Amino acid sequence: MKKVLLIDDDRNILTTLQIHLEDLGMEVIPADTGRKGLELFSQEKPRIVFLDLKLPDIDGLNVLDDIVRSGTKAYVIIITAYATINTAVKAIKMGAFDYLPKPFTPEQITHHLEMIAKVHGLESEVEILKDQLKGIVREGDFITRSRNIHKILKMARQVADADASILISGESGTGKGVLAGLIHAWSPRQPGPFITVDCAGLQENLLESDLFGHVKGAFTGAVRDKTGKLELTNGGTVFLDEVSEMSATIQAKLLHFLQHREFERLGDTQIIRVDVRVIAATNRDLEELVKEKLFRQDLFFRLNVIELFLPPLRERPEDIPLIAEHYLSKFASANNKQIQGITTKALEAIQSYPWPGNIRELINVIERGSILTTKDRLHPEDLPPHIANYTSAAQSSQKKQTMTEVEKSHIKDVLLHTASIEEAAQVLGIDPATLWRKRKKYQLD
Repeated sequence: MKKVLLIDDDRNILTTLQIHLEDLGMEVIPADTGRKGLELFSQEKPRIVFLDLKLPDIDGLNVLDDIVRSGTKAYVIIITAYATINTAVKAIKMGAFDYLPKPFTPEQITHHLEMIAKVHGLESEVEILKDQLKGIVREGDFITRSRNIHKILKMARQVADADASILISGESGTGKGVLAGLIHAWSPRQPGPFITVDCAGLQENLLESDLFGHVKGAFTGAVRDKTGKLELTNGGTVFLDEVSEMSATIQAKLLHFLQHREFERLGDTQIIRVDVRVIAATNRDLEELVKEKLFRQDLFFRLNVIELFLPPLRERPEDIPLIAEHYLSKFASANNKQIQGITTKALEAIQSYPWPGNIRELINVIERGSILTTKDRLHPEDLPPHIANYTSAAQSSQKKQTMTEVEKSHIKDVLLHTASIEEAAQVLGIDPATLWRKRKKYQLD
């Protein structure tokens, strides 16, 4: 609600309004013509618009009509010295929030903003109630109507206030990082930083430096001191993504930190103490890795004080339309496209597909479709062929296979139709390291 668009050709009005609104903490976007105002509205998507009816290039009612037809929710306050009651009534019938005749006082502007805030709050409450009646929970980009996920979110809220370490497990792309961010946001540490460490994306010495920092000369290429992410996260939460990929050396240093809340930078002997909560995530079975002597049992116990498991998307099919429509709306807005939804046939294809890359793969597919479509709805032809052509017959035959067999078959098919591991990983919505492991597991070399 902080962004406000002013459309008025009177420089004095623009200046006066801008000063007052900025004093109230608003971000003000001025425009002195109707065309410029519509262009800025499309780019900036403000939630509040002050619109003069008498403009030099376009009639204010036409500007109002374009704003209303855009589908972007905005509270439009009509301001003019030329209006009659009939014009005001017409503007409100067309979708304006309220009407304010010139000259007006700063107090009147403040009053209208307070009215908008109250109405916006009521509208938000209505949407929340509608979701609750449908069993839908929306926490930012985390959207679900699955009862199993409801239980996980409830437990996550319960443990958010504690400082105990949390281990989030589940396949790649199930939303482990999003859940970790929510736990941080619900916790007393919310004012502090939330920093992610990608344990699978860096080589051992680089990961160690990224986590603990280093001093100049600690290794080849260390030309200056570097502060590690544990130190940068002081007072907040560090998220260790794919913690199973840590080497034995880093596992030992992390265990020491969890036990004593202290560490040393690479190449240094000075002890650094920080107050950091650790949330870790893995797409592998850490207990199995412990048995195979690939992961320290004592570190596993330290990380696994609270365990949260996110099931794969194929086990929560009721969430697929919700997630798809949520991201379609986001991508359509980001690309300034008027996309109203997903056709029945496209939705059938999306719901029948097993989504081995889980939510991350679904998001990639929806983003691609939102860019490619030239219609007001997403059609099957806007989806990748392997999803659009995923027929009920194919689905029926695959029901006789285990999910492991389905995943192996799908990965094999994607690898055959892509030029590289990186491209295949992007199609599947997983990182290349995960695909490399799966390829090795299924002997698809």
